[in-house]
Amino acid sequence: MLDIKKTGVIIASLRKKNGLSQERLAEMLCISPQAISKWENGHSLPETSLLPVLCQIFGCTIDELIMPAYSFDPKLEEEKPNILQMQAEQVAKYVIQQLGNTAASEQIIGLDDNTIIHSIKKTNPNIGNCTVTRGKPEENSKYTIIYITVVSPQKEFKLIEKIYSDDDKELYGYSFFSQYTSTIPLTYHIDPQKRIILMEDLTDYIQGFHFDEANEYGNKIRENYYALLKETAKLHATFWENRNALEKVGLHYRHETKENLLAHINGMEADYLKYRKDEECGKIPKVWDVHKNNIAAEKLNLFQDAIKLLKQEYLTYVDTRFHSEKNITIIHGDMHPGNIFLSKSNNNEVKFIDLEAVRVGLCTEDLAMLLALHIEPDKKYAKQLIDYYYNCLCENIKEYPYETFIKDYKISIMENMFFAIRLLNSGIYDFTMRDKAIKSFETFVLDKE
Repeated sequence: MLDIKKTGVIIASLRKKNGLSQERLAEMLCISPQAISKWENGHSLPETSLLPVLCQIFGCTIDELIMPAYSFDPKLEEEKPNILQMQAEQVAKYVIQQLGNTAASEQIIGLDDNTIIHSIKKTNPNIGNCTVTRGKPEENSKYTIIYITVVSPQKEFKLIEKIYSDDDKELYGYSFFSQYTSTIPLTYHIDPQKRIILMEDLTDYIQGFHFDEANEYGNKIRENYYALLKETAKLHATFWENRNALEKVGLHYRHETKENLLAHINGMEADYLKYRKDEECGKIPKVWDVHKNNIAAEKLNLFQDAIKLLKQEYLTYVDTRFHSEKNITIIHGDMHPGNIFLSKSNNNEVKFIDLEAVRVGLCTEDLAMLLALHIEPDKKYAKQLIDYYYNCLCENIKEYPYETFIKDYKISIMENMFFAIRLLNSGIYDFTMRDKAIKSFETFVLDKE
């Protein structure tokens, strides 16, 4: 007679051997976890139709699943040919499905299933058979993005595949950063020739643009400003005065010569003068989305003050810093909260995305983008955050005096003021960012209360 309890023990043993929970196995069989529990506790047996599927999942035969559990049962012996036939049909369906997937992979956009699975197994060698499903491709002017799910008996992987329409700088940024740091999404595959990157989908992370929202995500971000700053400092320290890395990226054109930097500053001034003219002519709206335009005329003069100071102080950096490779690093280049993700778990892991602006620069360029333009512009509240970043940075680097750091931060505040102006000129009327830039200039550079 069939021994139900022994069958349950075998099922439990095979499930655990394959690294499956009762809930995961139930999901794969489209039944309830309670049914799995009843099998394993010897209260019931799997339906006959489920046996071939169980064997496929466990990598065993039906005999191995149930034969040790009985000596001889005429009814079971009578059903055995039918069960074996069902198992053969199930295997045939699986083979046909795989052949279909192979044919379809020749027509799909991007990487084929085998390449995706092989890329996953490089970092997860013990996973079993995998299936790949794709979402509908989403296109924009720069790339096509496809959300991919890879399912194995042990684990499910949520991935993003990006296929760039041109030689996008972001692809290089990911390729470069992945060699040095883990503070970017895990990259499984990069193909520069086909301009394709396969990386983890950060579904278990909170995007930093929630920082000013009155909800649980906003609370989580605000409670972990120090974690964000620590990872930012860690990123900058990784490339600090690293000649090999600096040479790979190369100087930005504006730091190659004093003439280039002066032209860059003059360009910022031209942007400001255009904006000011539009503001005075009434072409700039008074309200845009949630942003209100209440700027006073005297505040606009501060941009001209910043231009004057940049011409006096920033030009010297070409020789003393960038050509001498002194106290410079590789920066993200667009470190606003929307490009930062914080893990929802308690480990506070941070990931940086959108690496198209990666370049050699001052560490404070990223810091000013993050704090002066977004999180906290007022020196009264920001200084503690800035000092924390500096202390984290100095745990891994040497000979970067605090006075030099603060001077760099002031330079970066002034340069970032004109980032907000460029947005306004392009029709993105983020008056809040402009006003934060002004506040930071007043409290940090002019040292006003």
